[in-house]
Amino acid sequence: MKRIVKSRLDDHIVDLYDRVDDVKKDISVIKNNHLKHMSSSIYKIEKNVERLIWGLLSAAGALILLLITLVLK
Repeated sequence: MKRIVKSRLDDHIVDLYDRVDDVKKDISVIKNNHLKHMSSSIYKIEKNVERLIWGLLSAAGALILLLITLVLK
């Protein structure tokens, strides 16, 4: 293993600190920006799925009522 000269070691440490700062910035962007957009998109999808479920339940109920009326005629 090569020995690292003190000045090169300082450069490596500074480089590591810069990389850590970049990662912190990326995490901050993800938390503050992307997650907010995701929550609004998830809410919209949830609303559409709820409408679909109610539509299917209504159609099934109408079909059952239609079948009951045909059987009782």
